[in-house]
Amino acid sequence: MKVEKVNLKKGFMEIYDFGSIKLHAYQTNDLMNDECYLLENDKNVLIVEFPAFYDNLEEFENYVKNLNKNIVGKVFSDHPNGGTILKDVKGYASAGTIKSMKEGTIYHLVTGFETSFGGAFAKEYHTITDVLKDKQVNIGGFELNIIYHDENIEIEFPQINCVYTHMLGHDCHSIIAGETHANEMIQQLKAYQEKGYILILSSHHTPENLADVEEKIEYLETIKAIAKNSKTKEKFENEVKKNYPSYGGLNYLEMTAGYFFPES
Repeated sequence: MKVEKVNLKKGFMEIYDFGSIKLHAYQTNDLMNDECYLLENDKNVLIVEFPAFYDNLEEFENYVKNLNKNIVGKVFSDHPNGGTILKDVKGYASAGTIKSMKEGTIYHLVTGFETSFGGAFAKEYHTITDVLKDKQVNIGGFELNIIYHDENIEIEFPQINCVYTHMLGHDCHSIIAGETHANEMIQQLKAYQEKGYILILSSHHTPENLADVEEKIEYLETIKAIAKNSKTKEKFENEVKKNYPSYGGLNYLEMTAGYFFPES
């Protein structure tokens, strides 16, 4: 598979050529390493998630428009903000994501990030014009198999044998909401192995592969073991840092420690 890298003013694009479909993966280089995606065929472009900070929006919009294809939709799971650009494009999201935008995790994160990052965070939501309900959807010739969760979705792209999920990140910490959540993540990742995806796409990392999935499973098992052997939140965090000294996302590790040790 041919991969091309295009450097932009702030972020960069990695373009994966699958033949009849190209995948454009946009690494924003923002404060949260946000990543979003474009699917391109001979006529159309489909957008999956958007940049979360204002200073990425113009270059992202220009890149999309310069493909000179019909923009058939924008699909959202966890990042429906950045809504000051491409307003006239149809917006797709699940009922769970829409509810989360109004009163759930997305609402609380957007509200918190607006405070934390001040005027840099692109807080405006995109308009959702079409509610996703079916397990199989075709938008402009792009096939999507959708797995629905309470507040977001996973998306399989069978034409290129890839899957989109919110977070993987084999070399950075993740938000793990306790042992039950860790076990659920492990089962999810083992399902990815069984299905043999070529790439795993996520919102906070460049595209990853099945070797990265295996590394993440080992990380989750280690996190569980460290939590069982730690008596305090601080000891847990220090032990995890000792085991993974080069990992990024220390703010995510702090949140994970809070879930495993809520009384600390």
